[in-house]
Amino acid sequence: MTDAAQSAGFPATYSRLLANELQLTGDTLPALLAGTALTPDDLLSLSHTVSAADQYRLIRNALAFERQPALGLWIGCRMPLSAHGAIGMALATAPTPLEAFRVMARFGQLRVPVLTTHVSEGDHWVTLEVHSQLPMDAVGRFLIEVLLASALTFIGERGTPQLSLAFSPPDHADAYRALLGITPRFGQPTHQLRIQRSALLHPNPLHDPLLHPHALALCEQLQTPQQPFSQWQTRVTALLRQHPGRLWPLEDIARALHVAPRTLTRHLHREGHRYQQLRDQELQRQARQLLRQSDHTVTSVALMLGYQDVASFRRAFQRWTGEAPGPWRRQHERDWPEKSPD
Repeated sequence: MTDAAQSAGFPATYSRLLANELQLTGDTLPALLAGTALTPDDLLSLSHTVSAADQYRLIRNALAFERQPALGLWIGCRMPLSAHGAIGMALATAPTPLEAFRVMARFGQLRVPVLTTHVSEGDHWVTLEVHSQLPMDAVGRFLIEVLLASALTFIGERGTPQLSLAFSPPDHADAYRALLGITPRFGQPTHQLRIQRSALLHPNPLHDPLLHPHALALCEQLQTPQQPFSQWQTRVTALLRQHPGRLWPLEDIARALHVAPRTLTRHLHREGHRYQQLRDQELQRQARQLLRQSDHTVTSVALMLGYQDVASFRRAFQRWTGEAPGPWRRQHERDWPEKSPD
């Protein structure tokens, strides 16, 4: 477990919801709080923050108390957006579901500091990728399931969602179909939710053009103290764009920025980013740009991006977009300018 995962703080709201969903009373509530420094009064305090150790113990107690391994899915399906404070308000009042996904990726760590979300937008698909600082034990899986179940509940049945999870099928694997209406692919490289882009562009009936900017401003205000090094992501991306065709290792990019690799990793982590994520974003942007040009082949694009073999580029592009570069390129041939006859 990372240092950040050990020092994270969680709003007491989530523990209150957990107790409410389990229908715990004064007699049974101590079983949920066993082994923590929390009292029932702490759960009632709107300003109380639960330590990481106590939050993880609460989740373990809840799973054992309820004897319900699918509790994370159940909680995620039932958790209202209002439970997420200012972020929930920004999500609920966003113009479109796509904009809500962007809000989630930008501010999600304010509520669940050990989870980082990233949105990749293609022409046909949008991918919400989730990274966890926790091992994929019962607690780590619980938090992933809550987040992804909440996202799926928010978008509804639109967009033929596809769910990939970076852990083996749990004992409650059948509950995904029963509760979410979807059968995930387990044992994948990352946790991903892919949805057709068109399904995320429809207007949100709850969009509030006055309230939404205020909610975003409050999120930014809350985020500022937690992200004092907001320039590092910009500096890394700028350096990558200045040197196209170079697959920078972390050590090289850190040296160019005059910091140690571990220091750069720590700065990026505070901003909610990983170096590999930023590098992949920039490589994907360059790849799309080059593939749209008729005078390039898939092989030439791979070489221009710094790949030593085309197979590695194909695998990377498939991971970024969910499509192979050849079919993706053919879909965009209509964007090429027509050549004038000789």
